[in-house]
Amino acid sequence: MTAFRSLAALLSVFLCTLTGCSTLTPTTALPDGFTVKSVAQLDQNAPFAVNRNGEFAAVHQGALVLTGPSGASRQLAQERATALSFSPSGAKLAAAFPTGKQTILRLFDCKGGAVLTDTTLPDRITSIAWRSENEVLATTLGIQKFSFGSLLSSRVYRWDAATPPVATTLGDVTVRPALARMPEERIFDTLHLAVSPYGDEIAYSAIKDPPLFPPYQRVTIRHLETDAEREVAQIGIGSGGPIYAPDGESLVIGDAGRMTLRISIPEAKEIDAWPTPGSFPALSPSGAYLFLDGTLYQESRALTSFPVQSKAAFLPDGSGLALSYDGKLYLVSGLKDQAAPALPADLGQLLKLRRLRSLGLISEQEYRKQRPGVRP
Repeated sequence: MTAFRSLAALLSVFLCTLTGCSTLTPTTALPDGFTVKSVAQLDQNAPFAVNRNGEFAAVHQGALVLTGPSGASRQLAQERATALSFSPSGAKLAAAFPTGKQTILRLFDCKGGAVLTDTTLPDRITSIAWRSENEVLATTLGIQKFSFGSLLSSRVYRWDAATPPVATTLGDVTVRPALARMPEERIFDTLHLAVSPYGDEIAYSAIKDPPLFPPYQRVTIRHLETDAEREVAQIGIGSGGPIYAPDGESLVIGDAGRMTLRISIPEAKEIDAWPTPGSFPALSPSGAYLFLDGTLYQESRALTSFPVQSKAAFLPDGSGLALSYDGKLYLVSGLKDQAAPALPADLGQLLKLRRLRSLGLISEQEYRKQRPGVRP
């Protein structure tokens, strides 16, 4: 047994030498053509993001740092950001900076590093996502504590960076003392946001605490123009996700303590599952690769594994995977993925049909019959 462990340790060191990594050692052999290299440092449990230009945004030593493909870094802000998101082109970076019971949402120019503009939102920003190059969305969660529990107030803000942000209430829920005693950071981490590939709807998860049943996170689809909502899943407290699949008709959702699910949005039914909780799921642009709890899957087949605590984000062009682990950010190269499928030429007609479907004015069968194109 001792000899076996020694051999395994030597193999890990050898793999690390071949791939150029420093402390991130795959727990299984890398596939042919894959490489791993360290690209930046970041604080423990800090957010990071990567854009299509190969730039990495991360928090290091309490400051927001942007690292280019060459490895050169520059500081964008001295404050610690708690959420990061690049615009679709990669030209702008949105970052959230908590200040007491408020959060500053700031936009940076990635080329020069200058602050483009900012706005202050009530409560804590929990997630950021771009609807388009010129509109950013942010969810906020407010916590008011009482002797009988806490009131959680969830909002989503739409901001075009030119006019004041517009708020929409997602829900107000009172949670019982057992749930209210959770650390605030864990409660903030229950409100996640994802934007449809078509930009017309969002998926979000938020806490529900019904009197006669255990608490859970509700996963809801909300059409941004009609405000029509529909619950598609119930998952455990502390779950990761949701993430839209490239087809815009399904979601990948982590379910804490159980498994990761792929849910059909129209039918709200499970269409695939992986035997791991999916605490920090990541899906590649084409949907061919999935990263769950340290394991990289390709078309449901496990390719290789890294430490289970690793967090990941795919490069927008599908060429690589950014991994954070133990205070460092790494780039895994060699993936044979593609960029997200192009939007249909007749996008306006598709959006009209999706709007009618959200309002219940056409059935799912009518929608499928009339939609102008099907994404892969």
